[in-house]
Amino acid sequence: MKIGLVRHFKVIRLNTLKNLTSAQFNKQMDNYDHFPVKANNVNVNPNDWEICYASTLSRAYETAKTIYNGEIITSDLLIEVPLNAFMKTNIQLPSIVWHVGGRIAWLFSSNTQKENITTTKQRIDNFMKIIEDSEPKNILVVSHGFFMKVFARQLKNRGFIGTIDFAPKNGKLYLFEK
Repeated sequence: MKIGLVRHFKVIRLNTLKNLTSAQFNKQMDNYDHFPVKANNVNVNPNDWEICYASTLSRAYETAKTIYNGEIITSDLLIEVPLNAFMKTNIQLPSIVWHVGGRIAWLFSSNTQKENITTTKQRIDNFMKIIEDSEPKNILVVSHGFFMKVFARQLKNRGFIGTIDFAPKNGKLYLFEK
């Protein structure tokens, strides 16, 4: 079985702030889901893939439509791990602090996050059941950076061989085989 992971194209950010309160950060994360993307020259041969799955978020679906010619099956199982402020405050903090703090809160299953590590892994397990029970053995998956990192670790735990960058690049194919 061959699984290709592609992170959506780069998002064109509109009017984003560098320092934010918790409420501003949460709003910026909500808005991010609706920003357009800018295509790049991804090196994906659509003929190498029997099927394509994509996150239901528009940035992933738009990327999938650009790089794959056949039917695209969308799934909420492939959406990005939601990110919220890790605390409520009116103090403005740099965006990177909110991002890192939110991911640490996710790792430790903080109730500030909509999802935790256990539920993310469960989504991946549910998706793996779908593809393992299907006919196609060459599967293209278009998703999101943080989700792909967790997904890649789960693939390796299942015996797949492949690598992914520490920070997955937009529009780059990462190949995993078993």
